[in-house]
Amino acid sequence: MVQVFILTNPNLKSNVAEALFYFIDYLLYLPSELTKQLTKDLSINIEKEAKHMLYSEKLKEAPTFAEYFKTVREEGFEKGMEMGIEKGIEKGIEKGIEKGIEKGKMEEKRNLAAELLREGFSVEKVAKMVKLSLDEVKEIGKNL
Repeated sequence: MVQVFILTNPNLKSNVAEALFYFIDYLLYLPSELTKQLTKDLSINIEKEAKHMLYSEKLKEAPTFAEYFKTVREEGFEKGMEMGIEKGIEKGIEKGIEKGIEKGKMEEKRNLAAELLREGFSVEKVAKMVKLSLDEVKEIGKNL
C-alpha cells in the first residue's frame, strides 16, 4: 500500500520517492543467511525465475523497492518514447498526406491556368479565375 501512495502521489518528487524506497529496503533488509534460508524454504529456483521476478543478476537476491522503482521508471520512460515515436510517425504521415493534397490542388490550378492561356484568355482573367497571382500566371504563360 505504501508503494502505491509513493508512486501515485503527485506532490512527491522522484528523488524523494527513490529515497523512501531505499529506506524501506533498509528496514526490510535480511542478512544473507536468512535470505538464503528464505530462498530455500520457498523453493525458488532463481535461475529459471530471474526473467519473471526482477531478481538482481549480480546479487541473486529478491529486488529491493528502489530497484523495482528504478525498473518501473525505466520501463515507463521506454514506453513513453515508443508512444511518442508512434504519434510522431502518425502526425508525419497526416502532414505528408495534407501536403500532397495541397500540392496536387496547386498543380491542377497551374494546369488549368496553362489551358486557359492557350485558349486565349488574358493573364488577369486567368489569375482571377484560378485564384493564382499575376506573377504565377505570367510565369506559366512564359513556359507555354
